Amino acid sequence: MHRKSYWKTIKMLFIVTILCFFVYLILDFNNFSGLFFTTIKTLMIVLILAFSLVMSGGFICLLRDNRIELGLIDTIGASLKGGPPKTILSTSGMRFLFGDTLRPGDTVEIRTLDEIKKTFDDDFSLDGLPFMPEMQEYCGMRFQVHRRVDKIYDMRNKTGMRRLQDAVTLTSVRCNGAQHDNCQAECHILWKDAWLKKTSSCQTANRPIKKPLIPATTYDGEKESYVCQMTRLWEATEPMSPFDIRQDLRPLVSGNVSLGVYVIVLLTRLFNTVQKLRGGICFPYMPPSSQTKPMSDNSELCLVPGQSVMVKSRSEISETLKNSKTKGLWYDQDMIRYCGNSGTLYKKVDHIIHEGTGKMVDIKTPCWIIKDIMATGEFQRLNPQQEFTYWREAWLHPHVSKE
Repeated sequence: MHRKSYWKTIKMLFIVTILCFFVYLILDFNNFSGLFFTTIKTLMIVLILAFSLVMSGGFICLLRDNRIELGLIDTIGASLKGGPPKTILSTSGMRFLFGDTLRPGDTVEIRTLDEIKKTFDDDFSLDGLPFMPEMQEYCGMRFQVHRRVDKIYDMRNKTGMRRLQDAVTLTSVRCNGAQHDNCQAECHILWKDAWLKKTSSCQTANRPIKKPLIPATTYDGEKESYVCQMTRLWEATEPMSPFDIRQDLRPLVSGNVSLGVYVIVLLTRLFNTVQKLRGGICFPYMPPSSQTKPMSDNSELCLVPGQSVMVKSRSEISETLKNSKTKGLWYDQDMIRYCGNSGTLYKKVDHIIHEGTGKMVDIKTPCWIIKDIMATGEFQRLNPQQEFTYWREAWLHPHVSKE
């Protein structure tokens, strides 16, 4: 059904493109001149180019959908969540054009705690972003910049994307939650540029320097809530209009994505926009459940960390969902790409700090983190946060080797 919807849009646009082309040829062949006819010819060229781009996006969606159906790895998703991408600037030796601005792939050294303290405004924060106790163990260590984080998704008030200034994530540096009642979310730690210094050394990590914990308040007994970077993103960011196209350009300019991946993501989004306008089905597609009630979560798998699992097919997962949820947990649009893929269980998650409220949430039906599977941000205008996604056991099969 969804592929018929894709093809319907492609065929409609193809017919309209041919008509625009004939109108242009007729005007050009008869040498019609004047401002009116020149405007019409220009409009025909613009429409032909625009419709061609949308059709290209449609063919890309068909190819990507076929890979999901076959259980193959979505190469675009793999590129978005992988290590620092190889961009034109980095491969052509033109990195110097951006000066000292930190970009993915740069090697940096985290400044000493004494140096970082000099940047604080109040409450051990800079521009509203806290420096958490868990971060101090990394002082003096070296890592690669993973992504420039120019925006985040507002989890507190659900207002969409908000602008974050002068911040990056580092490869494989996540919060262990040790000073926040062992929160299991393992969020990507955000680092202000002022807390880092670029180095030419190829060494990416040193032994951590042991220091006393910085005196930071992590728990507000009055509100029964915790304080961490994720709970303070509202204070650390600024409102951003959804019509501000600069947020669509920054992922490419900053080096977060390669040019090829960027083009494919934008063409996919363009096609989805046209699908929404005409009431069609967007990519990626999740079939509706045929059950009046969702199937119960399978809690008898006895999964353990390190075990190999396979994500069920779209049709199997849809039978467990009600309003796109299984026992309150979203099966997100970004997760559809992993249907049919295998992975290794990293850890079970049963309590996390809620980003919106700051309260510790006990998850009644535990969920799992699968190693190397995280949100790509493709459908959030290339949001670079790339946090882990959570998986119900009802969405997984124990992976059985064919050998």
